[in-house]
Amino acid sequence: MVGLEEALAQADFVSLHVPLLRAGESSTPTYHLINEPVLRKMKPTSFLINTSRGPVVDEVALAKALKENWIAGAALDVYEKEPLPADSPLRDPAIEDRCRLYPHFASAGRITRLSPDPNRGMAGRCVQGLIDVLEGNYGGDPTRMPYVVNKEAFGEQPRPV
Repeated sequence: MVGLEEALAQADFVSLHVPLLRAGESSTPTYHLINEPVLRKMKPTSFLINTSRGPVVDEVALAKALKENWIAGAALDVYEKEPLPADSPLRDPAIEDRCRLYPHFASAGRITRLSPDPNRGMAGRCVQGLIDVLEGNYGGDPTRMPYVVNKEAFGEQPRPV
């Protein structure tokens, strides 16, 4: 086991599998985890793969890294803004041979999408999140509800007594 910096300096492939955590949500935020300083630590022969969450990668920095050959290539199926805007720097023809852009299909398996079991599928998680909110589970605190994704939509809510 090695630290992140050593792993980046040695890895041929860097594949991201992290949740999106912004500053204030965690002591280890992942928003723009892959940014210009991180990309500069990677080998010029390495490849970046992101199938986790789009904002984990700073797309402007990634496009610059590809244009200036800091890394060999990248493949993404998630983006900071979805669908990927037509004017995204990732669509630059100068990097199209080394930057593969895919639709977000990594989770497209039948079980992943349709299973009613919240531990296995998105449909189950969606329903369980709705149940948790409507039944006031977790003390009625949506920020503690594991299957409620957009917790910020609830803002400051009065807590039940």
